Amino acid sequence: MKKKSDKHPAAGENTASPAAGLFGDLPAPAPAPARKSGLLAFSYSKLSLYEECPLKYKFKYIDKIKEEPKYYFSLGSSIHTALEFLYAVKAPPFPSVEEVCEAFKRDWNLKSYLEKGYRTQQRSDDDFQKGVLMLRAYYEHNRARLAPPFLLEYSTDVEVDGLLVRIIADKIEYQGGGSVLVTDYKTGKDVKRAPTQLYMYQKITEMDPRLREKIAETYGHKVASVRIGGMLYYHVPSNKEYRFARADDREIGSFWERVLEAAESVRSQKFDPAPGERQCSWCDYKKLCPNFSGSGRMPQPARAADDPVETLVDRYGRLKERIDELQVQLNEVAEGIGRAAGSGGEYAGSQYTAKVKKNLKWEFKDREAVIGVLNQFELYQKALTLTLTGIVGVLESDALPEEARKKLLEQAVKKTVYEIKIAKKEGLI
Repeated sequence: MKKKSDKHPAAGENTASPAAGLFGDLPAPAPAPARKSGLLAFSYSKLSLYEECPLKYKFKYIDKIKEEPKYYFSLGSSIHTALEFLYAVKAPPFPSVEEVCEAFKRDWNLKSYLEKGYRTQQRSDDDFQKGVLMLRAYYEHNRARLAPPFLLEYSTDVEVDGLLVRIIADKIEYQGGGSVLVTDYKTGKDVKRAPTQLYMYQKITEMDPRLREKIAETYGHKVASVRIGGMLYYHVPSNKEYRFARADDREIGSFWERVLEAAESVRSQKFDPAPGERQCSWCDYKKLCPNFSGSGRMPQPARAADDPVETLVDRYGRLKERIDELQVQLNEVAEGIGRAAGSGGEYAGSQYTAKVKKNLKWEFKDREAVIGVLNQFELYQKALTLTLTGIVGVLESDALPEEARKKLLEQAVKKTVYEIKIAKKEGLI
């Protein structure tokens, strides 16, 4: 995951700067449009943070208090830089895989392991090696279809509904007729992702007048409008693509109401804390938060009043989206803990201790095929009605015929999983 900057340029500020490509200088990006007074600078990451905790939003974006570096952003950021180097050519040939890995190394070495948020040099080195392997696999997987994209790391600010909304798209490909495909690279855990970030891309991309100009400049096509032809999350570690069709007006409208509601709350300076075990556990602003002053106890969230059911439905939906997005973050952090812990052990942070246990877990690809094997060797009853535990018990039994074991193993995948048990340190509330 690359942590993209939300910093908006000052009114009229020229952000253009030359970028060196593999085969000469790339054209400088067009200057950002001047802001109109009264516009609130907003983005998807700002929306997410406000919904997570309005007070944290204030600390970060209003008071501009810097957070501590997070090691789990470092790998994603350098992977993005290397992929940007790979695609930043006007025409083939592309850089070799060795050159791409060298670009990754250069970016990785710009900061010390402490500046990247690691506690030890070894953990930083381990993630570096993981990144090299990831890039080599990506290069091999995509070698045959490498093509210069229309736009790379495209940043734009669009004025809409009293907001100046920024998006930064990792890659945009032109499909003809004003249609574009937007790709966002992900480097965290391979989990189900909510498409809300892509809704923001769609809304702003289709309103951005600069894209029409760039299509005309690049392809000679004068189009009346730009339309999303598709959007995808590309999971770099697994080389999986998660494609989404263009969202309909109802989906975009519902999402945009959510944006406007958050923006209006920011304008009204509603920055009450939203305490919760997950978001507070990793927050850098605890010392400034009133919920951690005095006794340090977090108050219980207010109970829902007797609101109309329609209001409660919307609130439930927003909370569910926040839970899904926080679960993605939790899974990414858990993956980082597992990588750093290796074979497991006990670890202590400043507030929590963790017992990390490494386990091997069997998974079966095709349930019907497994049933067929069990029936063929009259083992179905022994599998305890086909529970995972029952199948594993049959598979690991010494009495299992080798032919049956072989056929079951053809349907099985053994995965490494980490069990993480967290406990708060004594004396901390």
